[in-house]
Amino acid sequence: MPIFTPPPRPSGPPPADAGEPVRIELSYRVMNAELPPRRVKLGIPGWAGEDVPARDGARAQPWHCRPFVDAASYGVELVYGFETECRVTRGEDGAIHFEGDFTAEIERVNRPGQIMSNPFGVFAPHHYGMSAAVDLLPPPGHVLRIEPHPRFFTDETGTVAAAVPGHLERFWPRMFFVVFKAPAPGQTHIFRTGEPFAQVLVVPAQATYSLAEMAPEQVEDRKTQDRQITGLAYLLSKHLWKAENGLYFNDKYKQLLRIFRAGGMDGVREHLRQVAAIARMGDAVKPPERDSNA
Repeated sequence: MPIFTPPPRPSGPPPADAGEPVRIELSYRVMNAELPPRRVKLGIPGWAGEDVPARDGARAQPWHCRPFVDAASYGVELVYGFETECRVTRGEDGAIHFEGDFTAEIERVNRPGQIMSNPFGVFAPHHYGMSAAVDLLPPPGHVLRIEPHPRFFTDETGTVAAAVPGHLERFWPRMFFVVFKAPAPGQTHIFRTGEPFAQVLVVPAQATYSLAEMAPEQVEDRKTQDRQITGLAYLLSKHLWKAENGLYFNDKYKQLLRIFRAGGMDGVREHLRQVAAIARMGDAVKPPERDSNA
């Protein structure tokens, strides 16, 4: 049971500093219509972790982390649409090898207007490429940003390839290829039908960053919130648990995110002020000695 219940979500549009949901229109054409690009779906159980609730004695899972979940499910995933499984290895001499016979699939797929060749190839040292067999059209003023699929970061087998980041402009009409970092000697990357191999984000085509130090009042505001969140973590959380490794985890980030989405920074500041007031009144319960700062 929470020690302090956050305020209910107010009605009406979200505050300006919290942002509003943006709908991004993407159109595509693919070689395999049964496996088009799709919104990233967390694999549970699977690459996002085991289906284990966040409770005492459990092992922490990737999907327990809200920032990871938001980032991992933010974009669109590209799916391996070929029927032929391919294994990519690299010898001690650095040479990259592909294991997979696409001959029968190529003969079956090729027809007027659709020509398929072996989708894998080497064109640069320590890297290889693969045809994604997809053409994606971003909205005007935007580009496709290709990134490693989130499952690369949770993989413990070394079989998931890391896509090299790249931007594709709207004018490019071809079914594009994706570049991957070659496996380490002795490792094998495996591409199987239906498995995602990269994530695509849609970002502004041109962006200029202006970096500047925070104004003194911003610094003090942020430092105050930092101290409050650190010192009041136990009161800010609705769920606390001790993992198998002895670390304590909590959901203070998730709770503050909900308040921020509803009331913006002013809502967060007010909530922290109220919780700090309760703590000063002596109603706080001493938090666990070890906090994962989750």
